[in-house]
Amino acid sequence: MLTTFQDEDYIEFKFSSEIKMINKIIKEIRSFLETYEIEEDGNIILILRELINNSIEHGNKKDKALTVSAKVTHLADKRFKIVVEDEGDGFDYNSINYRMSEDPTQIRNRGLCLVNSFADEMEFNDFGNIITVYVTAHQSTQFHIKEMDDWTVVHPSGDITAEDADSFRYVMHDCLDKGKTQFRFDLSSVNDVDSIGLSLFVIFSNMAQQKSSDIQLEIVNANQDITNLFQMTRLNRIYKIIE
Repeated sequence: MLTTFQDEDYIEFKFSSEIKMINKIIKEIRSFLETYEIEEDGNIILILRELINNSIEHGNKKDKALTVSAKVTHLADKRFKIVVEDEGDGFDYNSINYRMSEDPTQIRNRGLCLVNSFADEMEFNDFGNIITVYVTAHQSTQFHIKEMDDWTVVHPSGDITAEDADSFRYVMHDCLDKGKTQFRFDLSSVNDVDSIGLSLFVIFSNMAQQKSSDIQLEIVNANQDITNLFQMTRLNRIYKIIE
């Protein structure tokens, strides 16, 4: 079951607790965002997927008789409000552990921690079955590569999100195919990295280490939020962070 209602500044869904519904909703959301000239919607889509997944799996326990409601509202410019509600028993949101896994290769189970990291604001109702998130859409990102002494330097022009995954994968393979062993990521132009971006950093390190045991990986010029994120996810054990 899936019903959709769209007005001038919002789109709303009510659907059964089935994972297969998510891609249908995401397709509609992308069309909705295009009306606001949002070309890079990675953080919005990531947050929406995480919230809907949580509502289906943890809120409604995948009970198809229970429904989930999701609403995306345009507020101003590239800022949006996302509200997701399930029919489950709720939970004590004050007890959420926002600490990342000690294992830097652990990609799953980041959930609300990452939503909280990449959203502008996040709120719960008292019962714990409605979550409201405010988020600002990202801008387009390009990946520039240059050689500097023995280092291959990758300089993204903007945020590293799910929407940039294909470009980032191309860059990864291109770098590794050149046989280099020293890689430096200059994040001076990056404000945010989402969970997909983080997983690509993990994948790149795994691929590089399979190529050579002499791999050196560095992150330079990252802002404090990204530095904290790499520390939270223990990726600073793989990438040397240079401020």
